[in-house]
Amino acid sequence: MGTDGRVVVGVDHTLSGLQALRRAVAEARARRQPLHAVRAWKPAPTSWYVSLAEQREHEAAAASQLVTEAFVETMGGVPTDLPVELIGKPGIPGEVLVEHANRTDDLLVVGTGSRRFWRRWLRDNVAWYCLAWARCPVLVVPPPALTLDASPRALRRQLHRELDRLLEPPGGKPA
Repeated sequence: MGTDGRVVVGVDHTLSGLQALRRAVAEARARRQPLHAVRAWKPAPTSWYVSLAEQREHEAAAASQLVTEAFVETMGGVPTDLPVELIGKPGIPGEVLVEHANRTDDLLVVGTGSRRFWRRWLRDNVAWYCLAWARCPVLVVPPPALTLDASPRALRRQLHRELDRLLEPPGGKPA
């Protein structure tokens, strides 16, 4: 492998997050560095019928499953040609990522998240936090070009039309 640095990527299931995961894998391969796929989550409030340890265990299992699914969706599975570490940590996502990518020779890769003003305003912006507080270079990956052209609702309608067209039997519409 290359230097002591790592490529650290924040993993989520948004299109921008999946695009960031693809880019992080490419960067890790090009730099010949290990990849750390980090899933951070804000811990849910505890309930009276579940112990804190049980709840944290359940949250960690869900985070691990989400990271594995993200690799499956983007690359068909976790890459075997480079060292990959799957990490799940409770906490505020931006803070967890900056804390984990604490070496100056690390590369932190994050997706941009939503470009819609009201969504950015309602939730924390992880990319902005990482840009402001990280000690290492930060690569902010935009969402795929397809998502920039239309609203999610329009994309869903277009996808349904395409699926209907593909599922239509030869020779016309189904009866």
